[in-house]
Amino acid sequence: MKKTLLLMLLMVSFVLVLSACADSEDASNEDTSSGDTSDDSSNEESENASEEEGDVNLRIAWWGGEDRHERTLEVIEMYEEQNPHVTIETEYSGFDGYFDKLSTQFAAGNAPDIIQYGGNLNDYVLRDVVLPLNQFLGEEIDVSLHDKKMLESATFDDELYGVTLGSNAFGLLLNKTKFEEAGVEMPSKDWTWNDFNEITAEITESLDGVYGTQYFGEDGFGVYIDQNDKVLHEDGVLQIEKQDVQDWFELWVGISDNGGLVPPEIQAESSQTPEQSSIVRGDVAIEFGASNQLGAYAGATEDEIVLHNPPYNDLGNHGASLRASQYFAGYSETEHPEEVAKFLNFFVNNKEAAAVLGNDRGAPVNSEIRKTLIENANELDEAIFAYVDFVSSTNDSPFVPNLPGYNETQAVFKSIGEEIFFEQTSIEDGVDYYWEELNSILDDNRE
Repeated sequence: MKKTLLLMLLMVSFVLVLSACADSEDASNEDTSSGDTSDDSSNEESENASEEEGDVNLRIAWWGGEDRHERTLEVIEMYEEQNPHVTIETEYSGFDGYFDKLSTQFAAGNAPDIIQYGGNLNDYVLRDVVLPLNQFLGEEIDVSLHDKKMLESATFDDELYGVTLGSNAFGLLLNKTKFEEAGVEMPSKDWTWNDFNEITAEITESLDGVYGTQYFGEDGFGVYIDQNDKVLHEDGVLQIEKQDVQDWFELWVGISDNGGLVPPEIQAESSQTPEQSSIVRGDVAIEFGASNQLGAYAGATEDEIVLHNPPYNDLGNHGASLRASQYFAGYSETEHPEEVAKFLNFFVNNKEAAAVLGNDRGAPVNSEIRKTLIENANELDEAIFAYVDFVSSTNDSPFVPNLPGYNETQAVFKSIGEEIFFEQTSIEDGVDYYWEELNSILDDNRE
């Protein structure tokens, strides 16, 4: 009993000692901080802000070549350093299969928080998988210095759905080194489709294993439609006729018959990733591309790659026009919409980020940043700006987004092209099938 009582007294004494030590420590802290309360107040605000923000994990997806990947990763690291509560997981690849993977992610409900789109942004807005941004304008996102036309390209029913990453123009990438090896003069700006036919055949004939040109695909068809003073569609309603498609494939079969087009089996192996493209691999001397891609293609080969406008048609049009290159947009189901908006703003408005990104995704849409880049442009950037200036002064066509159901329409267009060039079907039968499928896809996307 005495032992028990003694043990209890010892425990009480131990607790009292601890309490006294704690009181003494608190008093010591108060005395130390009483001389300057500003630092403690700042620390407390910082801790509270950190608690309010919490740790945020975002996922971001884009396509491109190695140069774009490296630039984008550097900007992401920059953002994480300035926003330590944010961690960004990256999902990047070449263009091939990019939207197939994205469709699977949407179906599973686990798409990335931030996604890069092209002219098919409208297609995904219609699917209700893109985050509306109007609620963040003026606060998290500043678009006051952005080109009005580029803002309009990402606006549907008066709601902004993405930030434009740059403006560019379609054109042709010419391997000047191959032209010189073939003894063929570089074309003038006012060249025609007849000139194109002759030049590509001459290159094929002059160089062993190198062909004049790659087939231009659906994007090239869009430029061809523009040349004829038409637009592809208005709000999903076709503004072209089946004969336009017929004329397009007849043009290219003629180029093929004349010897200027790369064989279809080599075309089928090509990639839209610059490092694996036909022009970088040395298969062709001419490839269809966009102005902002010049740096990536030029950096992937020791040959000299230059930008050039498409050939003119009989109406005197080259068909290239200013357009939005890509967009970054948020996923409608993201758990962190405000943080997504903050990152979008940083990517297009931060001057340090812009210096890293350069012209890779096109000329910046922020006018101040664009002015800075022009003043500090290197030789390649100067060539890009010069081409964009040429296009803007010679073609004022309106921006037309991709067709609704773009992934499907593009796949059908590509498939029919391959069947025609492999001579598995006639031009007439191929065009009939494409036209039927095209209208069916558009009908489905209007429902």
